[in-house]
Parts: sequence; C-alpha cells; structure tokens
Amino acid sequence: MKRLAITGICPLCICVLAATSAFAQKARKPGPQSKPEAAAVTAMLQAQTPDDQIRTADELITRFSNTDFKSFALGIEADAYEGKGNHEKAIVFCEQAIAADPKNFDAEILMANIIAASTKDTDLDKADKLANAAKFAKEALDTIPTVPKPVLFQMTDDAWTTQKNAASARAWQAMGLIATVQKKPDEAIDNYEKGLALVPDPILMMRVARALEAQKKYDEAISWLDKAVASPTASAQIKDIAGKDKVRITGEKGKA
Repeated sequence: MKRLAITGICPLCICVLAATSAFAQKARKPGPQSKPEAAAVTAMLQAQTPDDQIRTADELITRFSNTDFKSFALGIEADAYEGKGNHEKAIVFCEQAIAADPKNFDAEILMANIIAASTKDTDLDKADKLANAAKFAKEALDTIPTVPKPVLFQMTDDAWTTQKNAASARAWQAMGLIATVQKKPDEAIDNYEKGLALVPDPILMMRVARALEAQKKYDEAISWLDKAVASPTASAQIKDIAGKDKVRITGEKGKA
C-alpha cells in the first residue's frame, strides 16, 4: 500500500504493535513473528526521509527474509527512490515488490506512472513503453476491487475504501499521462476526470488544465487551475505551480 500522506508517526505503526501478539500464539498468524521483527517494521513505518525509508526497509528484508511485509517494504523502497528522482531504481524495486506479491497494486501503479511520465516523443521504444505502462495501470484497476482488506494492518472499512479510491485515482492518472504522450487530450481529460471522481486531487486538476490548454480551451483550463489552488489539500508548491500555469495560459489566451 502506498503511503497516503505521512505526517508525524504513521498510523499503521499502531497496527504493527498490536500484531506483536501474533507470535504469542502457537499457530502462525500474519504479521511480525518476533519482537525484533515488529521493531524493524515499526522503524520502517516511522521513517520520514527517503534515505531512512530505504535503509529501514532494507534492514527489515535483510534481517527477516521471510517477513510478511516483504512486498510492502520493497514498495516503500520503490516510492522512496522515486522521491529521490531515481526512476531506474524505483522501477527495479517495483518489479521486486510485484514479484513478492502479484497483487501489490500500489507497485503496479507507481511503475505505470513512472514509465508514462518519463516517456518522450523521441524514444524509439515509445509505443512499447506506453503499452507496458497501460498494462500495469489496467491490471491495478482490475485488481483493486478484488483485494480484501489487508490482515497485516488494522484499518476500518472506510479507511480501506479511501485507500483503494486513492490508488485507483493514481492509476487513472497514469492512463491520462499515457494519453497525453500519445497526444490524445480528450482521452487524457477523461482519464483524469475518472480519477477526480474518486479523489479531488489538485494535481489531477492541474493535469486537466494542461490538457485543456493543449486544446486552446483557455477559460476552462484557468477554471481548473483556480479549483486546484482552492483545494484544501493543495500544498504551497502545488499552488505555486498552478499560479504559474495560470499566468502562462492567461498570456496564451491574450495572444489567441
């Protein structure tokens, strides 16, 4: 599962501590099988920087090679490497996470987004890259409705639904990016809006705006940028980027 918005101590740590009772039972239950493993999982979940996330995830997998958290830890490493801008290593760890658990839809979605966002018109293998990205995104979208609430983490049904919706929105973002590279703005907008129907993500709003800009639909694009800036989940960075986009598009509108 992908980190939603980690601020302070990850709420999943609570469930890891609760899961330590598993090794008090004779029958093996999913979760940490010893106190040291539980401590290693908790350290990974509490890590805040990409470097610390990579270090603690690697320590967990190295010390406890049969941990039930292997795919999750590999996914954390993939996400951390992507946060550092290392797309190649992020893809490698996505592949390992999927190999450890073929139903790790978060790893599939991250892979799809990385490939789609890094594919250029000049790439000789552009078609193959985009087809691969679409494969991962579509597989994730098919998998998400079928995956039961994970037993490794304690969460409410509502929290699980929220997490699945967020993952699906990221998958639709990947599909929108693919359509954008293919210069299919209508398809891109449709995919982004499918994501927005699940989660009102200001980043998706900005992507819709840019797709509308490509169609020279400047007023609609500006309206979406205003929505992005007004979003309660928009960070200062997102607001800054949206503001600069609005200035550029307003200038384009004046020249039209």
